[in-house]
Amino acid sequence: MQLSLLLSSNEDNSPLEIIPNLEKAEALRKLATSMQSTIDRKKNPNIGKQRATHRRKTIAQGIIQEGMELEMIQSWLFAIAQMWEVGSIPPVLRGISRKSQVEVLFKISQPEKSLQKVQEILEDEYSQDWVKSLSRAGLHTAIEIVSAIEEIQQIVKPEKINPVQQQLNKLELEIIGMKIGDFFPTPESVCQQMIKLANIQQNWRILEPSAGSGNIAEWLIQTHSNIQLEVVEVNYILRQILQLKGFNLIGKNFLEFHPTHLYNACIMNPPFCELVEHIYHAWKLLISNGVLVSVVPESVFFNRKYKTFKEWLKANNAYIEMVDKNAFLNSTNPTGVATRIIKIIKP
Repeated sequence: MQLSLLLSSNEDNSPLEIIPNLEKAEALRKLATSMQSTIDRKKNPNIGKQRATHRRKTIAQGIIQEGMELEMIQSWLFAIAQMWEVGSIPPVLRGISRKSQVEVLFKISQPEKSLQKVQEILEDEYSQDWVKSLSRAGLHTAIEIVSAIEEIQQIVKPEKINPVQQQLNKLELEIIGMKIGDFFPTPESVCQQMIKLANIQQNWRILEPSAGSGNIAEWLIQTHSNIQLEVVEVNYILRQILQLKGFNLIGKNFLEFHPTHLYNACIMNPPFCELVEHIYHAWKLLISNGVLVSVVPESVFFNRKYKTFKEWLKANNAYIEMVDKNAFLNSTNPTGVATRIIKIIKP
């Protein structure tokens, strides 16, 4: 991690003693650099790439959080190394030589602690390993510990907790494994396949009906920032997630949704229990030459109950593309239902 360090003087404005020590700077920098492989591994845990379950996602988020904390500890080490290098190292930080000492300081600083709270930590029998580690760095009192933390935080600002992201993480954990009708979030590979098929143009007005937790919508925005995207979702929890993600949520029950304007494209993964109704309604909301791209179950093409719908697809020259039969096993609510993608252009 590269740091731009602005070193300041003491509070009484007296200059710090100039004692550059490149040897100590290099030793601390090596400690910080050696952490990188562990940080990378924790921020991209293998468990996060497995089939999603509530337990796995909870574990993955915990591992990712550990990685983010290690990254901050690494930045503290880099900061102290830089102070040694330029010769502006405060006396209270000069005894630090180990990663474990910086780790203890970081943990004590989470969340921000008063002198009284730090004193309570020092007196706690379960914190004596911390006390010994800091003593070896010459930090013996609550005042010294708080001062050491403040010196580092003048350079590496403490990260603010993002309440929106915190609430979003909580809600996304809630919906894993949750039975919400036909809620099977669209996997990344299928989102990419659908968006590529849609052949989206600049400034298109696009609707995602039954947007769920926003998987398709997120890929649309990532790949086409200059579109006007609107989403519809009926479930209360999913609506909260969409709003926290910043999407333009303009309707609830899609089958009762009647906008005052039409769309260049509808890109959708509709509830399969109301598949035909949702696709017919989306078709009505398209302009001439508008594009409809939808996930449909494999059963559409061999189940007799879809006879009329299949005839409608044929009459409208629907293009049909296969999807990996195991694609939805990678959904956050996995299912083994095989699917295809249809694309229809409205005359």
